[in-house]
Amino acid sequence: MHTGLNIHLSHYQAGACLQEHVHDETLFCLVIGGSYQETIRSRVSEHGQGDFLVCPDATPHAQQIGSKGARKLIFAPGQISLEYLAGHGIRLDQAPCHRSQHFLQLGARLIHELQNDDPYTSLVREGLALELIAAFAREHESGSPSTVPAWLKTARDYINTHYEHSITLEQLAQEVRHHPVHLAREFKRYYGLTIGDYQRRARVELAARLLREGKLPLSEIALSCGFASHANLCRSFRAAYAMTPSAYRLQF
Repeated sequence: MHTGLNIHLSHYQAGACLQEHVHDETLFCLVIGGSYQETIRSRVSEHGQGDFLVCPDATPHAQQIGSKGARKLIFAPGQISLEYLAGHGIRLDQAPCHRSQHFLQLGARLIHELQNDDPYTSLVREGLALELIAAFAREHESGSPSTVPAWLKTARDYINTHYEHSITLEQLAQEVRHHPVHLAREFKRYYGLTIGDYQRRARVELAARLLREGKLPLSEIALSCGFASHANLCRSFRAAYAMTPSAYRLQF
């Protein structure tokens, strides 16, 4: 089955300069690795790993690739997706950008599917692209990070810096001085995950970063990320990235 969705995994050399240019269609871009500086409508912004952004059609822009190069997944959404986003008040002509580890998880699965070639691949690719667009829209609707209460950010940061420990709801509530029930409810409302699921995802994301950046044995990565064993890491990693840690490492 052919869906017509054209997805590119593009590589850019370190220090490369892309002179001002325009596209004749709106493009979505997910930064898989590296970084670059973009100038669009005289606005200069820095983009790095995990950024999912929009390049509006007929809009001049230029890019300066960073010292480590850049890897980007690029695709043009279908007209139905564009109309759906516009109908929900998302102004793609303003070149919005959001960053999330969830984008990277979906991107890794999409790269994996780009290497496949069976009767179902094109359908899976389009499904993942639509999931990326939906995740982007949710990030956009949730508002800026400043809308999250400071005490809730503290709770999130505490989880991110103590990922190797099993943190109970009561312990976290004591850290931020809020009732456990209120903490659990507000955390799910703002971050879309329970505290336990968020902690598990933080561990998996750290494991993914270690897999991308080095050659530590999987057993060592599992223990350093707070997993009880290599098997526990593999189970959680497959649930998040739809592939084993070894297969993920091969992509980078």
